[in-house]
Amino acid sequence: MQVIKILMIICTVVDDSNRLDLFSRGKFIVLFTDKNKEILYKEENPALNSSTKRPLVAKECVRLRAEMVIAAHGSLCYPSYSILKKANVRMLVGNIGDSIYTYSFHSVSKWEVTYSSFLAIKERLFRR
Repeated sequence: MQVIKILMIICTVVDDSNRLDLFSRGKFIVLFTDKNKEILYKEENPALNSSTKRPLVAKECVRLRAEMVIAAHGSLCYPSYSILKKANVRMLVGNIGDSIYTYSFHSVSKWEVTYSSFLAIKERLFRR
């Protein structure tokens, strides 16, 4: 009997060089596979023109039926985390500038969500 591995679809936000960026600042949302890291879909980040930046990215990843989200450190504010958790999307965190082609990502902690929430509030107050 042959075992077939099903690919996992991963959603993240990247810059022009396919490096992780904040949900609120990255140029593109991409979907790629975990096995060969082939980019399946790429669109301009709709959060760039929205007041609800991070949650809009989370909703878009859910709409695109991603099974996992890799977020840059500071991206997973509480509303985004809740949207992804409710949709049963797995979440990992990496550093801004990490390539999507390397796996140096870690699990989401409550401190990550707290830090991201404060960063989101700061960005809203000072309108970067």
